[in-house]
This record gives sequence, C-alpha cells and structure tokens, in this order.
Amino acid sequence: MLKRIITAIVLLAVVLGTLFGLRQLSLFYVDALILICMAIGVYEMYEAFRSAKYRPMAIPLAIAVVGIYPALWFLRETGIIIVVALSLMIALTIFTFDHKYELKDFLATAFVLFYPIVLLSIFFLINGKTTLGDNPVNENYGDMIGIMLALFIPVFTDTFAYFTGMAIGGRKLCPEISPKKTIAGAVGGLFGGMAASVMVFLMFDYYGVFDTMKNVHQLALTTDIYVSLAIYLVIGFVGAIVSEVGDLAASWIKRRAGIKDFGKIFPGHGGIMDRLDSIMFVLPVIYLTFAVINAVE
Repeated sequence: MLKRIITAIVLLAVVLGTLFGLRQLSLFYVDALILICMAIGVYEMYEAFRSAKYRPMAIPLAIAVVGIYPALWFLRETGIIIVVALSLMIALTIFTFDHKYELKDFLATAFVLFYPIVLLSIFFLINGKTTLGDNPVNENYGDMIGIMLALFIPVFTDTFAYFTGMAIGGRKLCPEISPKKTIAGAVGGLFGGMAASVMVFLMFDYYGVFDTMKNVHQLALTTDIYVSLAIYLVIGFVGAIVSEVGDLAASWIKRRAGIKDFGKIFPGHGGIMDRLDSIMFVLPVIYLTFAVINAVE
C-alpha cells in the first residue's frame, strides 16, 4: 500500500508540474508527455497480445508512433487519418507477403493502432494548437478545461466507485470481468464524474481561477453560466459511464491475455495502459462536446 501511495504522489507531481509549470512555457511539453505515454502504451499492448499468442507487427506500429505527431502538427485531424491509414496499408502488405502472420495478427495490429494510438491522439487536439504557421485554428477542443475534465472525471469516478462499493457492497456489476466491482459502486462512480465536472465548472466558469494563466485560451465553457453548468453535468455523467466502461474493457483485455497488469513501470499501479484506460474513453466525449460547441457558436 505504501508503494502504491508513493507512486501516486510522484505521478500527481509529474502531471501537475507539466500542466501548471511546463505548459505555461509551451503546449509542446504536454504533447511530449502524451507522446511518451503513447509509445509506452503501444509497447505494453504489443506485449499483451504476444502474451495471448498473437504476433502484432512492430513496423506499422512504430511508423504510426513516430509519424502521428508531425502529421497532426501539419494537418490536425486529417493527419491522424493519413498516418493510421498508411500504417494499416503497411500492415496489410506485410500480412499479404509474409505468411508467418495470421489474420488475427493483422487484426491485433489494427487494434493497437486504435487503442491507444488514435484515442490518445485526441489528447493532442484537446491540448491546443498543433498547426504550423502564423494562422491559428479558431476552433479549440477543450484547452485546459478539456484536460482537467479528461483527468478529473476518471479519477473521481474511480474513487467514488471504490468507496461507495466498499461502503454498500451488494450485487456484483460484472463478476466475470472484475469480481470486486459492484452495481452500487458503479452508481457512486456516476456521482463522482459529475462532482469532477462541477469542480471544473467552479474553477473556470464561476471563479475564473485560471484567467491570468499563460496558454489558457478557453476561460469558460459558454457565455451563459447556467448553460455551462448543465453541459458540465452532462459531460460528467456521460464521462463517468464511458470511464467505467473503459476500465472494464481494459480488465477484460488483460483477463483474456492472461496478465495481471499491462506493465510494471509504476510500482503498485501497473503500466501506462493501466493508468490511461479510463482516460482514453473520456477523451472522445470531451472532443465531441467542444466540436458541437464550436459548430453552434
């Protein structure tokens, strides 16, 4: 338990130091942290599939990891599509001509291109400008608000679910996937996700805590504080649901692969993918919310 707590404190210090320290100098520092996490996550998924007797293809995955950020820098969302498409084409070419690979190996490679590469790439878009030149893109997909939501909702959801489940117990949620999770805990997690959203609402829309901070361009969700609160609550509710699904999905992958954790990089916490499983499912919700807001404004 002590090892787990110390690791959590160190992780928290790194994340907060990057967001409130290095990010004020340049958005690139957050991007760099995500890119490192992506590379490690791909390696962990590669090893997880190998544990399950699959043979994912290293070359297409490496090309995607190396190429995804430059493509985003020049082409934004289109860059993701191009890099993933090219990586899939390379994987299919290898599968076609190198017959040591089976169909399941190609599909495993395609899966890793999506989980975590595509999902984590959304974090780059939420973080901020990734286009080269003097003409910034007007639309943003969350900025610091989106980052806070993407981080806080999964953490609060997991924490509320854990303590609610411990206090109430009761019927198991998905015993074949995660024997300790309960329905009561899952319901508690929904309140946790909404509590996280309300906290972000208070920090940005109500009190304006970060109004004077550098590289924070989105100071409020909308111009109407009541509309903002309603949107925040919906984000928290939906985010909590997908966060719990993301956690269960990762647990099922590990169970089917016959592993306890995706990695051992964090003592007491597992690997990068063990920490990002819920966050990755929340990212599309954040992106979609701001895409709708951009379209309406």
